[in-house]
Amino acid sequence: MDFLDSFLAVSQKVGLLFIIIALGFICQKTKLLTEEANKCMADIVMYFVTPCVIINAFSSTMYTKEELLGILKNIGIVALVSIALHVVMILSVYLLFRFRDEDRRRVTRFAAVFSNAGFIALPLAEALIDTPECHEGALYAAVFLAIFNIALWTWGLVDMSGEKKAMNWKKIIFNPGIIGVVVGLFIFTSPLYMTFGETAGIRLPGLVRDALSALSALNLPLPMLMVGYYLGKADLVAAFCDVWSYFCMAMRLVVYPLALLGVLYLCGVRGNVLTVLVIGASAPVGATTTIFSAKFNRDTELSVRLVSLSTILSMITMPLIVGLTQMIA
Repeated sequence: MDFLDSFLAVSQKVGLLFIIIALGFICQKTKLLTEEANKCMADIVMYFVTPCVIINAFSSTMYTKEELLGILKNIGIVALVSIALHVVMILSVYLLFRFRDEDRRRVTRFAAVFSNAGFIALPLAEALIDTPECHEGALYAAVFLAIFNIALWTWGLVDMSGEKKAMNWKKIIFNPGIIGVVVGLFIFTSPLYMTFGETAGIRLPGLVRDALSALSALNLPLPMLMVGYYLGKADLVAAFCDVWSYFCMAMRLVVYPLALLGVLYLCGVRGNVLTVLVIGASAPVGATTTIFSAKFNRDTELSVRLVSLSTILSMITMPLIVGLTQMIA
């Protein structure tokens, strides 16, 4: 597949996401979608949909023992690279963003590190990679998301709040994403249920699998409607006039994903693992930036601008970077 084919393929999938984002934008402008409804959707996605996506990815396909070992190896690679990526990003933002204004400094650091991995990267990985027979994209994206959530509820929470006591270990351990990965891995690797000794993993009842699939399908429309809602609230003119916002976006959308792509390519990482990791690294600023900013009384207006601007710019950057990744993967 050449670059143009890869670019067009990714653009088509990203375009699907942004059609739904546009609908969320319209719903906000016409008051069909309210702040309260948006928060309810966020809770539904976080506490129910995301765990279902993760569990469904681990349980929907039966693998041979050899295939299982290969996928577990890939899961380990995704986990280690995800940890290294977040450590490097966290260290770099301390050097790059040194504003005297504490609120601006903390918001831009948070925005540069934490992408919209759950709401955009996970659906895009599913759309680009997964088939009815295989859910490797969602599976690897779930592992990336688990590391993301650990970083979010440790360093992210402490840095945005400015207080170490704000970190809550219960929220880390019992985070829905973490629970989903633990349950999914148990189902995926359990030696208790074997089919003729050739395939591994628990085969869930058909009704349960159908319910998981139905709830997992909500992971595309609901998060995109939420992103569109935030776009509708943002002062886009002010966002495009903020020079430092562009620098933050350059790190979030271009520097980090391209650096990751280069390092992994030189290390020999290829295929779906490479694609999923780059998707996670190239996603725009997460809505959690605004949520945390509002919670700890930081510069909420700046956070909304960063989320909005990065979401718009990612319509260009993600197809280019992910298309390049798929071409060389």
